[in-house]
Amino acid sequence: MDRHFRDEGHTIPSEAGGWVLLGADIAFYKGIAVVLKFSSCCTPIVLSCVAWAWPAVAFDASKLEDFKTTNVCKYCDLTDAPMSGRDMRGADFQNANLSGAKMDKANMAERPMEKRTLVTNFEDANLRRADFTGANLHMANFTNAYLREANLSGADLGDAVLSKANLKGAILLGTNLKGAKMDDAKLDDAKLCKTVMPDGTVNDSGC
Repeated sequence: MDRHFRDEGHTIPSEAGGWVLLGADIAFYKGIAVVLKFSSCCTPIVLSCVAWAWPAVAFDASKLEDFKTTNVCKYCDLTDAPMSGRDMRGADFQNANLSGAKMDKANMAERPMEKRTLVTNFEDANLRRADFTGANLHMANFTNAYLREANLSGADLGDAVLSKANLKGAILLGTNLKGAKMDDAKLDDAKLCKTVMPDGTVNDSGC
């Protein structure tokens, strides 16, 4: 069945299934945003087109496969990547974009090596709205990381380094921060409930 769009009293017939109305003079046609101007005979004239991509997958799948092999993802983009429950001990995510990534119940604690111990590195990483629910992040390095609105509920960040990290609006329900280094960390609007603070006290301010 044909659909119609209306603009200031005009009715414009669409191709079946082709158009999606965004506003009074903007329509979406097969993945392309089209800015329309209407003539007196109600015929849409295309003024400009903007390709608004709707990717099926937000991250580069090849980068995720590379990471699975090397455990290194420096400066890479794994936005919204599914990594729940994985063993990522000692991984290097320095400057990576992991916004919205699913890392719940993953093991990202330190990895003991023959001559040294590798800590999981999130230094300068973008972790906005990432899901770390129930993850093991013992001793992980989050120096200057962007953790705004990240979910760290039930996560173990014991002895982690969160210096200068941005945790504004982060969810810290039942999170263990005992021994964590949090100098200059930003906790504005963070949700704290049954949160074990670096000094071992429990913060219930957000319960």
